[in-house]
Parts: sequence; C-alpha cells; structure tokens
Amino acid sequence: MTSPPGRRSALLPALLPVLLPVLLVVSACSGPPPAQEPTGEAAERAWTIAVPDHGLDRTVAHIYSLALNSRETPAVVEPRDADVGDLVLAMAEEQDPGYDMVLARTLPLAEQLQAEDDTAEEVEPGPSAEELLDVVESQLEAQAPGTELLEPAAAVLSNAMVITTVTAEQHEIDLSAEADDPAFATACDELRIGIRQDLPDPEPLLEELYDCEPEEVLTGTEAELLHQVITAEIDAAIITDSHPGILEHALVALQDGEQAFGEEQHVPVVHAGISEEMPDVVDQIAARLDDEAMVTLRQLIDGDDGLDPQEAAEYWLVEENLIAEPEDWG
Repeated sequence: MTSPPGRRSALLPALLPVLLPVLLVVSACSGPPPAQEPTGEAAERAWTIAVPDHGLDRTVAHIYSLALNSRETPAVVEPRDADVGDLVLAMAEEQDPGYDMVLARTLPLAEQLQAEDDTAEEVEPGPSAEELLDVVESQLEAQAPGTELLEPAAAVLSNAMVITTVTAEQHEIDLSAEADDPAFATACDELRIGIRQDLPDPEPLLEELYDCEPEEVLTGTEAELLHQVITAEIDAAIITDSHPGILEHALVALQDGEQAFGEEQHVPVVHAGISEEMPDVVDQIAARLDDEAMVTLRQLIDGDDGLDPQEAAEYWLVEENLIAEPEDWG
C-alpha cells in the first residue's frame, strides 16, 4: 500500500540513519569514473604531459593522463622530440615551457642530467633501478629545484641478448643460460650483434663483462633489430626482455646477469607547483604499472595491427577497473 505524502515525509528523518549507510555503499559500488582527454579550450587549460615519441612511453603517459582526467584533473599528452633531461631542465628554468609533467625513463634522464653537471660522477656501468633513482633525485635537487619526482612505476625494465634457437644450437649455447655463459663468449667473436639505439655505448661493457668482441656491431630500434634476428641478418640483439616479439617468435633470451646495460623505470617529474594537487590515483597507477602490466601494454601496441598508445592505455585502465568503459565501446 502506498503511504500518503505526509507520512512519507514524516518517516524520512527516522529512516535516515538506516538509509545513509546503504546509500554510501551503493555510491561506493557505482563503479570507476569515466575518463576522456579534453579538447578545444579545455585542453588549453589542462596539464600537459611531455613525453618522448616512443610507443611504450606514450602509452604510459596516456595512462597517467586518462587517470587524471577521470579524477576531474584535466590533462593531455604531448610527444616531444627532445631529450628528457632537456625537458626537465626547461620545466625548472622557464616560466612557461608549455608542459607541467615529463614522463621519462630513469636511465636516459640520469645520464642527460649528469652530462650537464661538471661535478657529477658518471653513472657506473650496469646501474640498478634503485641506484638510478638516487642519481635522478640528487640531480633534480641540484639542477632542477622547481621540479619534483613522483613515485616511479613498479616495473623494472632490463635487457637481454636475444638469439634464435638455431644460433643457440649452432654454438652450443644453453637455452636457459645467461649472457655470461662461456659458450656465448666463445661464439661472440663470430656474431653480428644489434644493440638498441638508446643504450649508452655498450661495446666496452660486452668486452669487459662478457669477454665478447663481436664481429660486427650495429644499432637500431627494437623492432628493427628483432626483425633482423628473425631474418638472420644479424645473429643477436640486445633489447628489453619484456618485448612481446621474444615469446611470439620463440627466441632465446640470454639474461644480462652482470647488469651490463642497467635497469630503468618510468617516472613522472612534475612542476613543483602542482605536485600537491596530484590526486591519489597517480600513486595507484605507479603501483599497478608492474612487470606484468608492461608486458601487456607492449602486446597491445605491438605490430601493424596494434592499438595506438591512447587506445592501449584506455583498454588497460578499463581492465584494471580504474576507469569506466567508454560508452562508444561495442
């Protein structure tokens, strides 16, 4: 039976203590918030995230951007053709560099900042992720006091020497071995090795740590080097060990046991003026971006049929229940 209007209004105050917890639970269970990068005038007022024009880095930048937008903090991503060290220094020195955050990897950031500091000691070969973070923090304090380093992504990017099973069998290299396997050192002088182009001068480290002096050394992008290994144009390639092509083509990854080429992480560096305005989701994103997440993201953007960085970021955030599924999804 329907209660009369007068009675309903009289009952409401009495029921509030009972209804309020229920309403709060329903509100909390309403699902993650939607996210959409702003356009037009809204984009001009948004925080801008500067990032190198690299597929994985741009994907991570879009993850931060979409997460910020979902928490009513407008943000956009802007790829920049510049060293991350220069971007960070400009953010500290210029009143309006055109961006508010730089999404960087710790290895190039540490090296580029140290190159600007005549008194700094060079990064030692094979730095760990923790050592690089310490270097970045000290360099930011010395050279870019107007910036702040936020929590790094949990994933640690390391490298491997990738070869085919045919090359491994030909040179009697154990399929589960590391790059310091004596069989690899013996074979190395006959190998043509490709090295990812953003690694710092690895040839001396190959000789010093692995007793390896390759017949030929060339550089290229990871995609180029992987293709050359598969087509036998080169015998081995030094690339990140999370590259999806390693599993896809059943390649052998000899781990960099001596850490000759170091480890690195993605880190957001922000203008100090906005660091306190960052919503909690930024730290949540850093914690969720672990090794498994990086493999997933690389699979999403890999190949001619891969998603573009923003689409991959959106898909991952939805799967992680950090943002709502867009209305235009099928």
